[in-house]
Amino acid sequence: PKLSPAQSQRLRLWNDLDWALYVHINRSFWRRVEAFGVSRMESEVSRLRQRREEASRRCLQGGGPIPAPSITDGRLRPFQPPGRARIMGYQLRPGLSGEERERCARMATPELQYKDILDRWQFGNGTGM
Repeated sequence: PKLSPAQSQRLRLWNDLDWALYVHINRSFWRRVEAFGVSRMESEVSRLRQRREEASRRCLQGGGPIPAPSITDGRLRPFQPPGRARIMGYQLRPGLSGEERERCARMATPELQYKDILDRWQFGNGTGM
């Protein structure tokens, strides 16, 4: 629902520090975009979207997100929090070579599993590296 100006102001007060951080980062971002060049940034974003689309066609069955219960590889199935929200995930296309499958899996791994991978890389398996 649309918030009234008073409700919006009250939410900003409740989240004042978050709001100040957001405003600072947003302003910093747009200053950097200006310094980088707006048209250059648009070109880079377009190129990134094109590469993401190519990777989706190459890696993903169906080319996009699917409901988590349909994902057969448990390592790629996203966590489903209690409640009504359903998190979508990705199913890799069958027939990918070993190296390509690994590269595609890295791009399709949900954030919680990816965080665990990063933890293992950084800290080892609990016993150091």
